[in-house]
Amino acid sequence: MRRFSFLSVFFTLSLLLAGCGSTPSQKDYPVTVPRFLIEADSEEVGINARLPISGSVVRVSPKSMVTEYDVTNVQVVQSDLGAALMFQLTPDATRDLYRISATNQGKRIVTTLNGEALAASRMDRPLAEGVIVAYLEVPATELPELAKNITRTCVDLQKELAKKKK
Repeated sequence: MRRFSFLSVFFTLSLLLAGCGSTPSQKDYPVTVPRFLIEADSEEVGINARLPISGSVVRVSPKSMVTEYDVTNVQVVQSDLGAALMFQLTPDATRDLYRISATNQGKRIVTTLNGEALAASRMDRPLAEGVIVAYLEVPATELPELAKNITRTCVDLQKELAKKKK
């Protein structure tokens, strides 16, 4: 039996509630929503995010610092540590990430997809390049499809938001 973390339930409910006022649109791909959370201080309100393979638990702030509206593109990248996803951010999100990472050095950033924590990495320096590289706890063979679905999801959601603002 699969255990659902509080984080998964929280984000699933928020996604469902966010969609209540909109008309459903059919997508020809699995909607895959990325969010990035910062590790919480001991005195801050936080929720536990558990990674699926390592079982690592990170207490995070429940408020996302980077959302699907901040991601412009996702690509699979290779490094000495293996395959990862590189999330490219908007200029506004790049500035926010730099500020947040500069003041939170040493803390971890947790990557979630559809509310499930799948990666955690330590911020050892300010992140000024406008990218987040995440080593997801999923098989490497799934990364190309995930990258494509995340990019499509983010682009479509940003287009829908722009239409609503008009």
